[in-house]
Amino acid sequence: MGGRLVAERRSLPMCTAVRIVVAAAERERRLELRRAAVTAEWEVVGEAADANGAYTEAVERRARFLVLDASAAGPRPEALVRRLRSTSPNALVVGVGEVAGADATVEPGRLDGLRDAMRALLHQSGDHQHA
Repeated sequence: MGGRLVAERRSLPMCTAVRIVVAAAERERRLELRRAAVTAEWEVVGEAADANGAYTEAVERRARFLVLDASAAGPRPEALVRRLRSTSPNALVVGVGEVAGADATVEPGRLDGLRDAMRALLHQSGDHQHA
């Protein structure tokens, strides 16, 4: 008598198709952030040059991450982070440089650590699994 092996399905979202918005005052810096954040499974879906644009892009594009350079954070980045969380509770903010209220911070000259910081936040959130 042959049995059938049935795999148990979990309701956790997969750690794929992560949507990212990058924000920096200068176009070249946005390109640097884009290159540092993107992977085969993670997609940069928007960019902005200032805090209001960053908020709008992150909400409209349903971004999981907002990578916010200090140059685009505005005078009260913690208010931007609170506003984003009130609209998109699952959104995570990674500050590049001094960005008050960010979930994680990466030094401006250490963009090679950006993906690791983002990956750590995903793991801490506990609402995903790897494919």
